[in-house]
Amino acid sequence: MKFKFSANDREWHQTLLNAFENILKMKIQPVLVYDRKHFSNYVYKNNIKPNEVWAECIKECGTIWLNPHLASEPKVETVNTLYHECLHIKYPEKSELEIRRLADKTIPIAKSLTTKKTKFDIIHRH
Repeated sequence: MKFKFSANDREWHQTLLNAFENILKMKIQPVLVYDRKHFSNYVYKNNIKPNEVWAECIKECGTIWLNPHLASEPKVETVNTLYHECLHIKYPEKSELEIRRLADKTIPIAKSLTTKKTKFDIIHRH
């Protein structure tokens, strides 16, 4: 596998997740997974391949998967992505666009030296 999260990355992800859980006063405690198998039955809309998304979650149980490609991206993108997925769990009725706007408002994606992106697109493709 070309991209991989380090032990420090995983510890940092968990710290962020705990902070977001407390800040958002979430009823469902989110859980991070790094194994894609948890999402093997997920049906993608518009023929989106699983390796084209930054992350995804199962709202009902709070399981969040992070794409290892994020390990090579600016850290702010991981923060925004985790917050985005927590918002999906907190507000399951909100649309993808509403969630994206909330996440980008709280944790904006700014231009960096390693990417020209200023925001995620609707489906968090890389």
